[in-house]
Amino acid sequence: MILVEKILGNLAGTETNGRTVDVLDLDWFDTGKTTLRKKTRAGQEVGIRKDTTPLEDGDLLYLDQERAIAVNILPCECIVFKPQNFREMGTICFEIGNKHIPIFINEEAEVSVEFENPLYRLLEKYGYQPRREVRKLLKTHALTVRRHENKYNRVITIK
Repeated sequence: MILVEKILGNLAGTETNGRTVDVLDLDWFDTGKTTLRKKTRAGQEVGIRKDTTPLEDGDLLYLDQERAIAVNILPCECIVFKPQNFREMGTICFEIGNKHIPIFINEEAEVSVEFENPLYRLLEKYGYQPRREVRKLLKTHALTVRRHENKYNRVITIK
């Protein structure tokens, strides 16, 4: 078994120099776990023990002279829709957040969530024109809200 404790880079910015790239397929919800044990496509067992930084698509977990092991985030069935304005975006993200469903927003301001039939029907009912699509839910597109307090005020940060 290979034990991974830190990310070595990303395929997008790292040259593999002819190494064979073995792929570790992960579901989107596994990328935020701090401990994980899975097998690569070639059958190599990989144990991951890391900080809370989520894994990203293409992250390099292992490099030696002959091979590299990289993360592949598996696509899943999603609900995708595009709110028409900021008010709609705020309203629907608030409602989805109340259900504790992770929200992903891409560069085109499309909202994606893992498919759930009751939510899909609700979005249709209120005219959001949702679509069912298979997509990769990437942590780089995740909407996160954190509340920070200091002695002067409370600050809410949305990323």
